[in-house]
Amino acid sequence: MMKSNWIKTAAMLSLSACMLAGGALSSFAAGTDGTSRYTAQVLDHQYSDCEGSDDAQMTVRFTSPYGETKDYVICAECGDVNGESVLTELDDTSSNFSDTYVHMGTLDNGVKVMTVSCISSGVSAMKGVTASVMLPREDIAGYDLYLINSDGTETEIEPYGSEDWARIDVNMQDGAAVIRMVQQ
Repeated sequence: MMKSNWIKTAAMLSLSACMLAGGALSSFAAGTDGTSRYTAQVLDHQYSDCEGSDDAQMTVRFTSPYGETKDYVICAECGDVNGESVLTELDDTSSNFSDTYVHMGTLDNGVKVMTVSCISSGVSAMKGVTASVMLPREDIAGYDLYLINSDGTETEIEPYGSEDWARIDVNMQDGAAVIRMVQQ
């Protein structure tokens, strides 16, 4: 009888160790800093303060895994965040639209983002189109890309193309777009 209890105890300890290791691995895959667990929502699009284009600036609300929220006013045309120069324009990009701007950087909450805007006639961000953006694959290597939607959902963007160049299709439904970059 005693041997049977010892075997049960050993089996339970082994199972517990496996569950702990599995939890650690899934936590590692999701990002240990918690930034991958943020949720986000584009609240609105408005006139860009820096360049003067309609719908090129967005208010984006990020919610932490602990329920804390913070709003960011992000200009996809110049890379300003809350009036400060935060995002860097990517130089080696092209698109199916002529005046396309792509910026990338990390917000003060630790979330890495990319913005895309296609400016029509220098006066407003294009709406209801899909921008097919080509950029060096090294710019997005090691990241999964998620388009942040106005309804609080996210749409995964799957890069395609060559070994050196990636192409991403970005839905510009409401104007400028913001993409959350989650480290793999």
